[in-house]
Amino acid sequence: MRLSRLFLVYYSVAVVRAANAVFIVSIALTYPGLSAATVGQLLAAYSIVEALSGFLCGVIYEVLGLRISLLIASTVLSLSYIAMDVAPSFSYLLIFNALAGLSASMILVSSLSAIAEGTMGVGAAKRIFGVGGFEASNLGGYAVGFALAGFLEILGMLRGFIVSSILAFVAIVTSIFITVARSELRTDYKIYQVDRRSLYLVPMWFGMAMILGVGFLSPKILSDLKLGVSIPFLADISNSYIGSFEGIGANPSIGLLLILALLGVSLGIMIGSILSAKIGKGRSLILGAVSFPVALITVGFTYENLLLYLPLIIIIAIPALSIPPTLLALLADYTDESRRRGPSSGIYVTVLGIGIGLGEILGGKIFDLYGLKTLTILLALLFLILSLPTIIYVNKAKVNILPS
Repeated sequence: MRLSRLFLVYYSVAVVRAANAVFIVSIALTYPGLSAATVGQLLAAYSIVEALSGFLCGVIYEVLGLRISLLIASTVLSLSYIAMDVAPSFSYLLIFNALAGLSASMILVSSLSAIAEGTMGVGAAKRIFGVGGFEASNLGGYAVGFALAGFLEILGMLRGFIVSSILAFVAIVTSIFITVARSELRTDYKIYQVDRRSLYLVPMWFGMAMILGVGFLSPKILSDLKLGVSIPFLADISNSYIGSFEGIGANPSIGLLLILALLGVSLGIMIGSILSAKIGKGRSLILGAVSFPVALITVGFTYENLLLYLPLIIIIAIPALSIPPTLLALLADYTDESRRRGPSSGIYVTVLGIGIGLGEILGGKIFDLYGLKTLTILLALLFLILSLPTIIYVNKAKVNILPS
């Protein structure tokens, strides 16, 4: 299958993530009286339900297929944002945002499953690049959403959640035109079956997710360390504090830095996909498991002169960005036999959500108590330890390690 046929799938993932990013910024403007803790509960409702419903959404995908799953999920997501726009109390906001999390989970699981199916038989290099596009769309969508929210806030057009609803509606329209179809399924595999080999990918993926969770704390960390740069034009981008994004309003250049970082990581993942295709999946995981801890520790020891050392950190970190597409390509490889991709993809979404949540909670506490240097050292050690079982299994099994 030509990867161009998957464009609308990537697009759906990006607009759903953009809708959530706009929603996150909109909360503080629409309800300025809510405390950071209360807003945190509201955001957690989305993340927790998204994570815990991954497996269920995978089973639903196996029954309904891609187009119907995306159509239903996008419709529910758009209606959820409309309902929150007129919600009479916080309890209603909580319920409808949890429903939005369920919809997002179904969209992510269905999209990843379809991409795994759509890249079957295209060769190792194209498959890695194809699944890398999924992760790039995931993070890139957040970047676009935050940029759009900042622009609309300057214009005074961000209050309420209609913009998020419109973005979700775009996903509805997109789902109508998606033509990616599943190949014939193996009837001797149950629709709720998870490939055992895919579970060996969980430890390393969990470590990546925790680091991503700490990454979402970066605006707060940069603000506390006073590493932002004043940008007069952006002085009014935000005047609020919204949970883990606290600090964007205090220094809007930090919000801009977050957007650039997300876009940079998205681009880096695509570069990492090329690297993994060149050297093989097994070697890519080993190289990434070494470079990521080194990059983290370098940040911890050089943050006071971050701009000076940033080029070095980027060079060190590039091999680590091959890890997400490599793990997703292996997940696709492992589910080729059964073609039951939904449940295994659901496990990915669950691990991602739980890891991000723990990364935000534990990362914030460790930073408050011990500072950035200790945080990066502990993250590096944790990631290295969690990576070992995955690396040992993948290289021992020698499944699709070398590029074709």
